[in-house]
Amino acid sequence: MLNQIIQSIKESESSGLILGTDNEFLTGFSGNKLVGSLQRLTSLFSENKDTCYLEVGVFQGLTLLSVANAIPSINCYGIDNFAQFDIKGENFGIVKNRIEKLGLQNATVINRDYEDALETLADAIGINKKVGVYFIDGPHDYRSQLMCLELALPYLHENAVIIIDDSNYKHVRQANRDFLITHPEYKLVFEAYTKCHPVNMTRTEEEDARKGWWNGVNIIVKDIDNQLKPMYPPTKRSRIPYENEHDIHALKIAEAAPQAVAIIQSIYEINFPKVLHNVFSFYKAIGKYNHMFKTRYKVLNTYSADLPASNYNNLV
Repeated sequence: MLNQIIQSIKESESSGLILGTDNEFLTGFSGNKLVGSLQRLTSLFSENKDTCYLEVGVFQGLTLLSVANAIPSINCYGIDNFAQFDIKGENFGIVKNRIEKLGLQNATVINRDYEDALETLADAIGINKKVGVYFIDGPHDYRSQLMCLELALPYLHENAVIIIDDSNYKHVRQANRDFLITHPEYKLVFEAYTKCHPVNMTRTEEEDARKGWWNGVNIIVKDIDNQLKPMYPPTKRSRIPYENEHDIHALKIAEAAPQAVAIIQSIYEINFPKVLHNVFSFYKAIGKYNHMFKTRYKVLNTYSADLPASNYNNLV
């Protein structure tokens, strides 16, 4: 199986999408090599009726529907509550419309928060079904990335393949590395990176990224026979950004921290029109969350008001 997995990745490197599966209305943010690898890896499980394809982060359905369309014999599930990148609230409807246009019978959207969905995944896929291919493209903060890996463990097939998108991000690579260190039965089998996020690329570079691995990928396998040597995605030893999270959590205006930092960055860049724009965004955030801010201390908030002074667990 491991040789087949590696061969599928190599074929995706050279050929991209499986021939005949490119649909002009399947749009989104991904690369052809990445989508092609999802299709080919899923095809390895196509004759096993007790396995399925699962992804976190559906957006407008590009990856989910590309896999479901290419491998009609396997059930494909996508988890998304459409809370991000969907200002107009249209994406769920777009995905359902695309499923109908393609006539797919094997694509299902689990419209829930990823933690709720993964904690009760058996309710959606069935208690006897295992996940053969697991694609993670949901929230990319460190905790979400790690929890997407951890919560899926009980449902993964013994030959499971995990594909993690946007692995160019340092914090995503750190979560992947921490998972691999603490779960040595899983191994990194392939990694590919671009020089930067596509938003920072030239038009030509972005076109190449759309043909390739988009914003980096890590592919992890369950190496039950210990055939692979340990390999880890490159990370930085400094923990400063993660340690900064503690200070942010304790702030009175924690939820508005990104907008506050954006103001400082625009001042640093000496971009005063941008400063005004970011100040406006900051005050919008203050207005949105002010009902929570009013209940907090100026500093060192611990959110302890509802915690018990002490509590024992009961013996079963």
